[in-house]
Amino acid sequence: MDRPPPLFDRYQIRAAKLARSPDQLRRLLAAAAAKADGAGRFSAKFAAARAELNTFIDLLRAWTSGDYRALSTNAVITVAAAVLYFLSPLDLLPDFILALGLLDDAAVIAYVVGTVREEVAAFESWRAASADADESDQ
Repeated sequence: MDRPPPLFDRYQIRAAKLARSPDQLRRLLAAAAAKADGAGRFSAKFAAARAELNTFIDLLRAWTSGDYRALSTNAVITVAAAVLYFLSPLDLLPDFILALGLLDDAAVIAYVVGTVREEVAAFESWRAASADADESDQ
């Protein structure tokens, strides 16, 4: 998908505001993590997107805490917009339609993965190196 999904620009505007408020972003991430934990029960098709979403949540948590800052402002906003879209109950396909409601969320997550692929890969490398360093310290 080369073009942003319908309505995604609205979420990017909201995400830009959230990026300036670490406390609000932390609350958003907590809500997204809770919803993602429950979403896997409803849709096997969402399971793959759930792993990417969890990476987005971890990335934004590390960025918000200041542990990881090697992220462009555009990537922060784009990833936060995907998390906002996932949390929104009334997006293109409302979530109350259970399995179908998560399909558009999965499409948005896939779009964002393609958009910020290199920065997410750099974060995953950093996270793996940090985990290795933590293990060697023990």
